[in-house]
Amino acid sequence: MPHLKSNYQILKKHNLIVEYHENTLDINSYKPFKTKIIENPLYSNSLNYIINFKNVDFIMTPNEIVEYINYLKLTPKILGKKKLAFITRTPNQIVPATLYKMKQNELNQSVEIFSTYESALDWLQTDLTAEQLVEIFKELKK
Repeated sequence: MPHLKSNYQILKKHNLIVEYHENTLDINSYKPFKTKIIENPLYSNSLNYIINFKNVDFIMTPNEIVEYINYLKLTPKILGKKKLAFITRTPNQIVPATLYKMKQNELNQSVEIFSTYESALDWLQTDLTAEQLVEIFKELKK
């Protein structure tokens, strides 16, 4: 199984963190990635997220999703009111995203799952365009 490849960009101007992921995502690869983000000096716990899971194969059990939620609850720097837009393509991606969405109410987050960039950006109420987002994802994929 190929290792998870993850990148992100913090766009303070748009109040947004853009994440791009590909390959196999499990809890042990995702937690260190999240830690890297919150240690970035530009990070703020009020930033919204748009997370591209379109090129990911999830290998997380429902129990691991609960474990991840508990990890987040124990990481005060990550807690805060925010929106998370998950971009997915396949049922394999939608199921873990939906489980996370169902469990996240304790984290003061609003989570929605989208299949298009436009609908995710509209929900996030950002002035970032879909074309700009596509270019950011291209850069993060490198």
